[in-house]
Amino acid sequence: MTTQDASFAATQGGHRRAILFLALASFAAAATTRVMDAVLPQMAVEFGVSIGSVAFVATAYAFAYGAFQLVFGPLGDRFGKFRVILFSCFGACAMTFACAFSTTLGQIAGARLLSGMMAAAIVPLAIAWVGDVVAHEDRQPILARFMSSQILGLLAGQIGGGVLGEFFGWRSAFLLIGSAYLFALVGMSYELRRNPAVVIVSEAGAGGMRHTLRVFAGLWRRPVVRFVLVMVSIEAFAMFGALTYVGASLHYRFGFDFASVGMYLAVYCFGGLFYVSQSRRMLARLGSQRLAFWGTVLVAGCYTVMALTPVHHLYVPAIAVMGVGFYMLHNTLQTMATQMAPDVRGSAVAIFATFYFLSQAVGVWLAGQVMDRWGVAPVFLTAAAMLLALGVLLLRFMPAELRVVAVRRG
Repeated sequence: MTTQDASFAATQGGHRRAILFLALASFAAAATTRVMDAVLPQMAVEFGVSIGSVAFVATAYAFAYGAFQLVFGPLGDRFGKFRVILFSCFGACAMTFACAFSTTLGQIAGARLLSGMMAAAIVPLAIAWVGDVVAHEDRQPILARFMSSQILGLLAGQIGGGVLGEFFGWRSAFLLIGSAYLFALVGMSYELRRNPAVVIVSEAGAGGMRHTLRVFAGLWRRPVVRFVLVMVSIEAFAMFGALTYVGASLHYRFGFDFASVGMYLAVYCFGGLFYVSQSRRMLARLGSQRLAFWGTVLVAGCYTVMALTPVHHLYVPAIAVMGVGFYMLHNTLQTMATQMAPDVRGSAVAIFATFYFLSQAVGVWLAGQVMDRWGVAPVFLTAAAMLLALGVLLLRFMPAELRVVAVRRG
């Protein structure tokens, strides 16, 4: 951390204010990511295609979001994470509005691709920026609170995609998300003018493309980085390959309208917010290894219930508990990502997000093909098995330098 980093970290007012605007931008990015859970069935009905055939619209965003981490991570290290997030937020805002006004599946996919590309900097660089100014031992609870903005974004995306889509058409959801981006953009611009110290530049970020490639190659050679990247790849492939089709399951298996689908999916976010409210206490009691393990147990159990239950009533508690379990797992992996390479933290968190979203894109596409042929149960059961295996790996093999230990109470 540079002298500039330390001086900014001491400026608590600027610290909190900057996090607030970054949280608003992350809210919009999360909303546009998960809005597809409720919108996909609506698009399939409007364009007269199967759910698997329209899945590429969701995949386009995730693929672009993941791939462009490799661009924005080094740029954040070199030019300042806050400044790069501001630029990215402008592009994401424009492309989200473009998605709302698209009239064909091809146009929608193109707008989603570009919005994913431009939004790629927001959450990962915001997390890396928090890593720059918050000590490791205090970071996971603060990141958990920061995560609440993303959870609320998921909530807005899922409810907006379902409820707004049912009454005003799915395009209205994208108009609402674009407006959230616009507010974040104005706030971040104001903060940058008022407090230039938010721009933290890493000396390790200097250099051209050859240097950038050396940074990423060097990251991959570190065993601790490889471990974290494999873990997040399993998480994203399994978790979101299945989660994307929970709404479709409710619609096709039980005949739910899109507003009801959105409301059901929203309880996932309430589960996540419960975790945020209890994160410090849970981390102190369990430590990071057991916190992540028990998170995977909860998620695996919930997917199993949804795969096997013949009634829709069990979906509500299952989706809510799944939200708790997922954030127990993902908050742990996020914190590991901020610590796995502190000397090039922007690039490290960027490559973490690349693996997270590219694995998610592959999982969503493959799950769509399976669902078209054999239904949703094989998708949910496979996800449950993979996530449970992930929990065991984290419990047994998490590197010591990434752990936060439990606090024993006397």
